[in-house]
Amino acid sequence: MSEKLEQAKIEYLEKLKQLKLIEAGIGTADLGVYTKYISATDEAEIERQAAQLVTDVKQHNSFGDVYRDDKVWRPFSD
Repeated sequence: MSEKLEQAKIEYLEKLKQLKLIEAGIGTADLGVYTKYISATDEAEIERQAAQLVTDVKQHNSFGDVYRDDKVWRPFSD
């Protein structure tokens, strides 16, 4: 019985992490990539880590399309 309980707890935490990532702004296609970076087991801590992860991802993914955006940094242009 304790194996089933432990497995249910693991599945619950995994789904909770995914839910908090979705609520924080991660798309459903990227959940598998980012879920592994949340290590907390407490609901409030999971929510905090998800928000921090999304903030970090948005900060580092600030690139733009060179062909559509004139504000994009072009290192090899004149």
